[in-house]
Amino acid sequence: MTDASVQKDNAPVAPPNISAKLSDLMQEMRSIFVEREEEIAGALLAMLSGEHVLFIGPPGTAKSQMAKVMCERLQGGSFYYYLLTRFTSPEEVFGPLSLSSLQKDEFRRRTEGYLPQANIAFLDEIFKANSSILNSLLTILNERMFHNGNEVVEVPVLSVYGASNELPDEEEGLAALYDRFLYRFFITTVQDEENFLKVLTSTHGDGKGTSISMEEISVIKEDVSQVVVDREVLQAYLSLRKHFRSQGVYVSDRRWNKTLLVLKTAAAAMGRKDLDLTFLPLLQHMLWDRPEQKEGLRSLLIDLTGSGGVDLRRLQSSSDELLSLLAKAKQLSASEVQFPRPVCCYDCGSTFMSAKELCRHGEGFPKHLFMDPYAREAQGVNPSYRKFELPELMHVLENVRGWKVTCLRGGAEQRLYAREWQELRSSYDKVRGAHEMERNGLHESLRSNIWLSQRDRRDILARQDRRLESMAEIERSLREVESELKG
Repeated sequence: MTDASVQKDNAPVAPPNISAKLSDLMQEMRSIFVEREEEIAGALLAMLSGEHVLFIGPPGTAKSQMAKVMCERLQGGSFYYYLLTRFTSPEEVFGPLSLSSLQKDEFRRRTEGYLPQANIAFLDEIFKANSSILNSLLTILNERMFHNGNEVVEVPVLSVYGASNELPDEEEGLAALYDRFLYRFFITTVQDEENFLKVLTSTHGDGKGTSISMEEISVIKEDVSQVVVDREVLQAYLSLRKHFRSQGVYVSDRRWNKTLLVLKTAAAAMGRKDLDLTFLPLLQHMLWDRPEQKEGLRSLLIDLTGSGGVDLRRLQSSSDELLSLLAKAKQLSASEVQFPRPVCCYDCGSTFMSAKELCRHGEGFPKHLFMDPYAREAQGVNPSYRKFELPELMHVLENVRGWKVTCLRGGAEQRLYAREWQELRSSYDKVRGAHEMERNGLHESLRSNIWLSQRDRRDILARQDRRLESMAEIERSLREVESELKG
């Protein structure tokens, strides 16, 4: 063997393209588990970002098998599976007591082969866990720690996949456990007949195929800190937060932070240094609590992805409401806008008995938030969650509470309306100016994003093509508002 051949054989091997490996891995799994495109992407991304996944659906829909195959594609990974019941004991999940430790008057478990030493775990019927298991499980899910006797040890779990036939009952005290699962999916039986035939004739194979190593996962996690979040994505987050607040839906700051970290992980896994709007549809599986919220959330995210991070429906609604307020202001006198009960400013504690006083305070302190006067009487609603910006509060008071809240024209009130119009106009101009030059770039970004489903890609492009009609309506409303302000 010549020196040249030795040098060639020992030459450094180029690092693998992690993004291509992840794409291949998902394609292989989708060929095994049909009609599970979004679930596979979510399960893999959860594993990379250290989050947990909840599968909700009937038995026999391949939930546990999908988790098992996912673990098989993790080089050197260990998998733990258990079906929980009300009578499951801690020994069955966390390991039996160590007899040798008991002889030394120590309480320790032998955790080899049990949940505390697994990389991937699948817990079936997870909401049936009893209280003796629940506390340790919460600590493992959140802190990645396990109390083994008088020691607190780290657990190597990357992701726990939980499954249940139904959502937990609100009265069962399982809210904390439910909240630990950032990703949530409803799984049904296979719908398409051709896909059903594939299920009948397919095998799950021997676990061989594209895999990812723990070292590659570590590289991805290190690269997450280098990902820069586009301003449009941050604007979209603000729009989402305002939307949830206006609907009385509570999303914790912790959950918001976790979702952004998942999106940054998705970008880092693709070798990207920036996080753009095409990652927003992934949030549709992370921000809902009740099934009826899912489709509305997805529709909103599709809108934001194709509109520069601006919520067109909210923009349309805000412009129409502002126009309505200005029209009513022509006919209302100061005596007609007295409140039946005081409105309180959350930030400074000031109270207001008229729309005129409220608007003047809003102009002087534009960052202040206000309380719904009826929030404390609303059954099951924590008043601290009912904070509104002034335009949102006026909408609630007029359309939900039936109050007359329109301020008089002129002076501080008119300046407040003018500022609101200017903000709406600025948002609209941003969307309109980007539309002509955006579609080609958006199409390429969608095509290269390995985490998106075909359905999401299709609907984003279709929605963008329909945006012109929405923008024409917004333009009309804004022109009428401008005319009212000048009149």
